[in-house]
Amino acid sequence: MVGRKSLDALIRLYALQSMLLALLAFVLAEGEQHFVLAGMALLLLKGVLIPRYLFWLLERLGVSHEVESYLSIPLSLLLGGVLVGVGFRVGSAFVLEGARLPEAVPVALSLILLGMLSMVSRKKAVTQVLGFLALENGVFLLALAETHGLPLFIELGVALDAFAAVVLAGVLISRIRAIFDHIDTARMRDLKG
Repeated sequence: MVGRKSLDALIRLYALQSMLLALLAFVLAEGEQHFVLAGMALLLLKGVLIPRYLFWLLERLGVSHEVESYLSIPLSLLLGGVLVGVGFRVGSAFVLEGARLPEAVPVALSLILLGMLSMVSRKKAVTQVLGFLALENGVFLLALAETHGLPLFIELGVALDAFAAVVLAGVLISRIRAIFDHIDTARMRDLKG
C-alpha cells in the first residue's frame, strides 16, 4: 500500500485485505460461533461498506484520485521494507505461549507499522484514514493470532467503532473541503498561528 499512486487502488487493496482477514477468521473458527460472526462483521463492514463509502466520498468531494505523499515512491518502499523487517525481527518476541497462529504475529506488527507510515507520509486526509484502517486491521490480526479471539462483544464493538470513525472522518473531510476547497493536510500546516 505504501507505493501506490492511485486512491482507487488503495481502497481496493484495503477491501481485499479486510476480506482476507475475514477469511482467516472463518478458517480459525473451528465451530466457534463468535469467530464466524466476527468474520461476517469484518467482511460486511470493512470489506464492503467502508470501501463503498470511501468511493462515494471521493466522488462527492470531486478530488483527484492521485495519492500525494511527502516521500518519493522509492523512499516509501524502502521505509516500508525496513518497517516490515523490524516487524518480523521484533514480532517473534511478542508471540505469547499458546498463541493460536504465531506466524501471523510478525505480519500483524508489520501491518501496524505500515499503517502508521501511511498515516504520517500521505498528504490527503482520505489516505491518512486508509492508513488508520490498515493499522486497525493489523490490530485485529494480532488479536486473532495471539488469542482464541476476543469476546464477540468486543470484536463487534471494535468493528463498529472503525465504521463510525470512518463515517466521522468522512464528515470532517467534507467540512474541510467545503471551507478550504482542498483536503491536503500539508497546506493546512500554513494555518498554524
